[in-house]
Amino acid sequence: MYLLIEYPVGVIVEAIALAIDRDRMRVAAADFPDALELTRSGDRWFTETGDIVQFEFLLSRLPVAESVSSSRPALVARAAGSLPI
Repeated sequence: MYLLIEYPVGVIVEAIALAIDRDRMRVAAADFPDALELTRSGDRWFTETGDIVQFEFLLSRLPVAESVSSSRPALVARAAGSLPI
């Protein structure tokens, strides 16, 4: 799962969640040599060094096709989600 982690100084780091638990999360973050462990206390999340961080999971609801054939319009409409299957 892809996420963005925001540090208090405004730095935003891209990361991938490796393991998620109720009060703990391990992530592989861009430009960090090792996995990071975030822990939750109350409604706040902290780094191993005690910095408060916020994060946002990035999810895509529908896959987007870059190109489709227009030879079968009904099939194209179904793939785009505009017609029920």
